[in-house]
Amino acid sequence: MIANEFGVISLAALFSVPLVVIGFELLLALLHKESIDELDDNIGINSAYTILMPAHNEASIIAITLGKLLKQKALAKSIVVVADNCTDKTAEIAQRLGVTVLERFNNKQKGKGFALDYGLNYLKTTQPPEVLIILDADCEIDSHSLKYLFKKCIQQSTPFQSLYLMRQGRNASLKQRVAGFAWLVKNKLRPIAVNKLGLAVTLTGTGMAFPWSVIADINIAHGNIVEDMQLGIDCTLKGFAPVFCEQAIVYSDFPEQSEAETTQRTRWEHGHLMTITQQVPKLMKQALIRRDWRLLGLALDIGVPPLALLVMLSLFGLVFFAGMAHFMGHYAAFFMFSSSFIFFSSMIMLTWWRYGRDYLTLQELCSIPVYIVSKLSIYVSFIFKRQKTWVRTSRGANDKRK
Repeated sequence: MIANEFGVISLAALFSVPLVVIGFELLLALLHKESIDELDDNIGINSAYTILMPAHNEASIIAITLGKLLKQKALAKSIVVVADNCTDKTAEIAQRLGVTVLERFNNKQKGKGFALDYGLNYLKTTQPPEVLIILDADCEIDSHSLKYLFKKCIQQSTPFQSLYLMRQGRNASLKQRVAGFAWLVKNKLRPIAVNKLGLAVTLTGTGMAFPWSVIADINIAHGNIVEDMQLGIDCTLKGFAPVFCEQAIVYSDFPEQSEAETTQRTRWEHGHLMTITQQVPKLMKQALIRRDWRLLGLALDIGVPPLALLVMLSLFGLVFFAGMAHFMGHYAAFFMFSSSFIFFSSMIMLTWWRYGRDYLTLQELCSIPVYIVSKLSIYVSFIFKRQKTWVRTSRGANDKRK
């Protein structure tokens, strides 16, 4: 009986870890006060950087993205576009704007990681930059953010992740607004807390800056569908933990079509779950071997599943541990797990009150369970029909950015 009780308590402790981690991160973010960070103006940006932009069939938006970069005084000679397996006029349009265009065709190796690797290999044969900035073809960054990101990377000689936010249209659905709030939690508030603790932030795929000496020999040519998360892991293992740069902001838009949004969300969440199962145990092991608290912190941060799934699993856990308490007559496990869930829920409510009221009303916040149920198919498909390859997200009804 004692062994059974210990086993249930251990299970409750394991299930409580993600709730405590995200709850603590949100608490630190709530206590955060933004400070003004002065930069050394003697550091010149000039041509010491390269913007590497992977692009797959982006003819509808590539001119807009590059045009805005050039208006922000980014140098055309410092922009390299990798037109990866394109069947449209992406390469031709980019070439007209004077940037360097690399065309890559490989039907067996598809995905952003392979495109980035192709660009890196090209830069190795030319004059490598001091800083490599990776920007997606559907993203926007202003001159201040670009300069800030570059200079922070130069000053600290470590990778930096900008604040990556998703914009919502005026007629955004409830589903998109809930996703927007979850995105804010994941891409802004949690990284703020991770920064405060001096740990490695999780890379989010765009608006990333790397010292050339750090990224030059990292293998990016793999089939991981969340290559950004893997890249952050590899940098941390190499001893260069990515840092969050809240002052540099990159914007993108949620897909207009529901089907496209589901495709995008499935890729992100399946990739995250695969990274949890494959990489978190390895990070834990390396953290113990190296006695590296940054690796442990990264493992705990990545080990938090997507917010909707976390809530779903937590509700199941409450029912499970309540049932075990009833049948076994011991309430320690239920008390432990329910306390963790209450802490997590309280932090979510306080976070919504401070940051989320622009996204959701209180009534809409209470309807989140409906949103969670709508995502059940994504998690079921992870078990039975897991997405293992990269799939491009359609940009809208006419595949155009407004």
